[in-house]
Amino acid sequence: MDISLPPDVRERGIMNFARVWTHAVVAASRPGATAGSFPDALRNLSGSLVDTLLSQPFAASPADEVGAALADLTHGAEDALAATIEVCGRGLPAAFGLRPDADCLGRIAVVQGALARGFTQAARERICAEQDSIYRAAHKADHDRLRILFSSSTVGIVVANGEGRILDTNVAFRDMVGREYPWQVLGRPLSDFVDPGDAERVGRSLASQRRAGPGGLPVRGGELRLVDAAGSIIQAELTTSCQFENDRCTLQLSMILDVTDRHRLQEELRYRSRHDPLTGLPNRTVLEERAAELMRAGPQRRLGLCVIDLDGFRAVNESLGHTIGDQLLVAVAERLRRLLRAGQELVQIGGDEFVILLADTAGIEDVIAVARLVLAALTEAVRVGEHALPVGASLGLVERAAAEGDVADLLCAADITLYQAKESSRGKWMEFDAAHHDRRVRGHRLSMMLPAAVREDQFVVEFQPIVDLQGWPGAGQAEMVGAEALVRWRNPGVGWLTPDEFIALAEGTGQIVPLGRRVLQLACEQAARWQRLRPDRVPYVSVNLTVRQAREPGLVDQVRQILGDTGLPPELLQLELTESALLGPAGESTQALIDLAAMGVRIAIDDFGTGYSNLAYLPRLPVDTLKLAGPFVERLDAEQQDGGGSRVGALVDSMVALAKGQQLKVTAEGVETAMQAEWLRRAGCDSAQGYLFDRPLRDDQIIHRLCAPEPGAGRGMAQVSLRG
Repeated sequence: MDISLPPDVRERGIMNFARVWTHAVVAASRPGATAGSFPDALRNLSGSLVDTLLSQPFAASPADEVGAALADLTHGAEDALAATIEVCGRGLPAAFGLRPDADCLGRIAVVQGALARGFTQAARERICAEQDSIYRAAHKADHDRLRILFSSSTVGIVVANGEGRILDTNVAFRDMVGREYPWQVLGRPLSDFVDPGDAERVGRSLASQRRAGPGGLPVRGGELRLVDAAGSIIQAELTTSCQFENDRCTLQLSMILDVTDRHRLQEELRYRSRHDPLTGLPNRTVLEERAAELMRAGPQRRLGLCVIDLDGFRAVNESLGHTIGDQLLVAVAERLRRLLRAGQELVQIGGDEFVILLADTAGIEDVIAVARLVLAALTEAVRVGEHALPVGASLGLVERAAAEGDVADLLCAADITLYQAKESSRGKWMEFDAAHHDRRVRGHRLSMMLPAAVREDQFVVEFQPIVDLQGWPGAGQAEMVGAEALVRWRNPGVGWLTPDEFIALAEGTGQIVPLGRRVLQLACEQAARWQRLRPDRVPYVSVNLTVRQAREPGLVDQVRQILGDTGLPPELLQLELTESALLGPAGESTQALIDLAAMGVRIAIDDFGTGYSNLAYLPRLPVDTLKLAGPFVERLDAEQQDGGGSRVGALVDSMVALAKGQQLKVTAEGVETAMQAEWLRRAGCDSAQGYLFDRPLRDDQIIHRLCAPEPGAGRGMAQVSLRG
């Protein structure tokens, strides 16, 4: 729900709403209130109502004051309150252009309740003041004035003697209980006209007040149910006081206010706050209460949830309009109602999201059985007017013992499972997977830790050697021409984490930018150390960049500054990117990469063959090297063991030939067997890396290897990967 309104929309809405409200209140108010006093007052109250409705965070308490002001303005006329509640329900969304969705209607219901509460409290205080006026009049005013007040009051008045027998009543009371003549009520206790369920309590309360003596307090605000001559129930509020002479009650005055309409209104508001206004189904509040009730019934009891989200419902709203969408929801709700069996309850927790709550399940199979029925019920298209609308749904299923967590855990598990079902494939169900949930929770925890980890420099790199494949002797140690650096997270609370556990999280939270900058700095610092240590065998250093990093403003300046700070020449740095990171929105090479290549920095395509591999782009990109993806290398062994020709081998030969035709170098990843290495060598790959040659090493181990005697000499390449 949009919680802000432009000033002109707000002022125009207040004027329109106040005009409608004034008309309704004037039509409903009792004599004594003049129309001329309403417009200005209701205009101010309209502003308070809309500010309350749109408050953030939402708080309905200011509406109590609006209700109290309305009671003063209309002299407590309940018809004015009923008219106001109706106008609020219809007029507030229309006057201010608010969409009457579930959130808006829920807020309006709460505001209506607060408004009624404030009105009632003010009206009650007015009645008490009127009672006090009558009480004083009984002692100080003359008999005629008292009689006028007594007979003209719209509040029921009963005067009883010291034994509680009625001496006199006004017409208002007799109308309440359906007695036309005074003799029908005189001499009887008030409790004779009270519902049997309340009669004993009311009788005891009145008798206790008469015995209390002058020091006792009046009984104020008690509620009771009257019964009229036809047997109908009247909800009422009772206020009593006594007159004492010589510590003995001589008269007991009871004032009775008919609040039946208010009770009816409160029940309606309560119903609205707990049910969807369109389908009439219970809402999320009812679901939480019912689930909590089942969980409290005993730890051995089990329960299940089948969460249903309609597929494609938004498209119906956008193409055919909300009226058709609403009719579709009503039809779907009716279909789902017909599926219910004993111990099952259907709830609507969102516009197109439903839940079936199952009590006393025996296992997940009970929930699966319901899921099958739901999908079967929704296979047939729903006819709305001239439209036959196909309906599909994705379902999330949860079943557990009552002792396993609380209601919040249950609903969270159901929501997560539903999202998984929608992401996986529409029109199916998915059961709750505790292991997957634990991974999501762990991922969330790590996401929260990432910013501090970057600030506190908790990341280090290890290096996997890259060897000269063309000079590989086939046995023994190959010549190291570089090393791929793999970033690790040294998390104090969790331990060592590999890139697979946090790089995607870093991309999702935006921490990949500062993290990538730090890894680039570490890689260049260590490559500069290698250069100073062995200038005759200095390796290149290649840093993997994500799409977000490659398109970060200031990338060129950042690289230039790090190279200057570390002293590493640009020609010893290689940046490694995927195809999507290399290309801009229109398929062109990004200007930043063109500038970096012009500066002397080398560019490599990572995981070549696993993406789109649009070969037409290759001549237009500032690329020096292709990295052959590991899955191709892995399949070489499998196909050789099957015997015969190798389709993957032929594809590898073609990709290497393609790269050579473009004057590019080729590095193969994931080489683990001598057979793979030999195939790649014959195909023309320049270099390779994998467990066949070495596992990741610490920086001091790389230095030891650089310093060890090694056949041949030359410049190599060290490769840094954030994803390795």
